[in-house]
Amino acid sequence: MTQQFNFYEEVEILPNCEHPEYIGKKGVVMGVSEEDGVIFGYAVDLYDAEYGHYFKMNCLKSTGKQFKREDFY
Repeated sequence: MTQQFNFYEEVEILPNCEHPEYIGKKGVVMGVSEEDGVIFGYAVDLYDAEYGHYFKMNCLKSTGKQFKREDFY
């Protein structure tokens, strides 16, 4: 089953991520790469990074925390 994430949902980077420097870090979903109903990945703002990063869906897991748009804008 494919996990989909909501905008402003907190996620953690899983050990299978192709960028080992991000494994275990947390951030918030700020964008989605999608075309014709197929999700390719997510833009995630990591808490300790200056800018967002792109991650494939299978590199992420939800922490169960959901923010609101107002928390960021």
